[in-house]
Amino acid sequence: MRGWLVLLLGGIAMAASFAAFTVEPKGDQEVDLTTGITTLPQGGRLIDNDSGVALEAALIRYKEGEFVEAEEARLSRNDLRFRVGKLEYLVEQKEVRLSGGVTFSSDFLEGLKADRGVLFMADDVAVLEGGVRSASPAFEAQRLVADTRDGLVLLVGDFRYEDPALGLVLRGKGESARLLITFVQGKEPEATTEVPAKVRSRLEAYLAEAEPN
Repeated sequence: MRGWLVLLLGGIAMAASFAAFTVEPKGDQEVDLTTGITTLPQGGRLIDNDSGVALEAALIRYKEGEFVEAEEARLSRNDLRFRVGKLEYLVEQKEVRLSGGVTFSSDFLEGLKADRGVLFMADDVAVLEGGVRSASPAFEAQRLVADTRDGLVLLVGDFRYEDPALGLVLRGKGESARLLITFVQGKEPEATTEVPAKVRSRLEAYLAEAEPN
């Protein structure tokens, strides 16, 4: 079939370990010998042993050490959990580009949704954009930058935030509006519009990096 090798697994999920990936297909694997791209048309589970990223999806395409593409996917790493319509994982850059609707949760956030986003795994930073809204704590924003390592979330542009500690609703208008939320284990989150300059410049730098190339 001109370079295509179809491995018929009879619907039995068999695990295959490679240099970086562990793959558990749900059905057939299609390997393009000319490009090195493997497709799991019935989906399955893939683990990047180097980064700790675990992926389950209805459809997976990947090339060892270069990229993973998936649809109707669940992605997890440490305490971070994503559900997404489509994703592209750029292995060398350690970036995951999310689209088609994103749901995010962690130890601090529940029911956080957006249209799209980018995960910078080397820095434990996520940028989410488009219809951003969270169930707990309750907020809405145009965009956000989440530093999960330091427990920081920066809301960017128009925002609405319900402060659970003060019982207040905080609002911001315009592209220059900013709200920094700080999370500490066992305490209510703290929110302020007075964002330290170093924190603001560091987190805002990811917004430019998240733009499509």
